[in-house]
Amino acid sequence: MKPFLYTLSIFVIASLFLTNKLNAQSNQSSPSLLKHIVIITFKKNANADSIKALDEVYRDLAKSPLVKGFESGVDISSRNSGLLKHVYVTTFASEEDKMNYAKIPEHARLFKISLPVADDVTVVDYWVNK
Repeated sequence: MKPFLYTLSIFVIASLFLTNKLNAQSNQSSPSLLKHIVIITFKKNANADSIKALDEVYRDLAKSPLVKGFESGVDISSRNSGLLKHVYVTTFASEEDKMNYAKIPEHARLFKISLPVADDVTVVDYWVNK
């Protein structure tokens, strides 16, 4: 009877240890997310239809399986001096996904639409810290 209890105890301890180790590994392997932020300051005479078209291209690109999340909006800060700024935040799982996103044919339309109406473009990429 003692050998059986001894073997059972070893088995239980080993199972608990293995479960603990697997849980620790899965917590460590959860990937960070890569945020890609584009802030476009539009020229004062920017055509409203061009701005709307740009918003639509970003929304269409957000449907790509490479994109993990997408947000957009208009800057409402009192510090913006009355300039119209649109903010686009795209989330990726990896740098590779972001690079492949830039290769989507529709992505080239962003530049064609924004160049004539943009006064300034700011791009920020960062890994989310949790």
